[in-house]
Amino acid sequence: RTMAIDMETATIFAAGFANHIPAGALLLVSDQPMIPEGVKTEASDQTVTASYVETHIKVGLEALKLVRRRGRSVKHLRFEDDFDDGHES
Repeated sequence: RTMAIDMETATIFAAGFANHIPAGALLLVSDQPMIPEGVKTEASDQTVTASYVETHIKVGLEALKLVRRRGRSVKHLRFEDDFDDGHES
């Protein structure tokens, strides 16, 4: 269940879409701020970093290599030259 949207990643996608630049993201969620015991601390951040970051980066790189090897791209994304929302200016 989605509990939030990462603002920084949303900005990357919005800027990429507006400028016709394909974008992607691989997020490592290290906290659950919606519950008291899920709030990130310096200690929990260090634990997550030490335990998961290297593997997370490897997964991301392997995913990119797989997409490239298979010659795939995002097929549902279509950039339009003109945005027509059905309203006249």
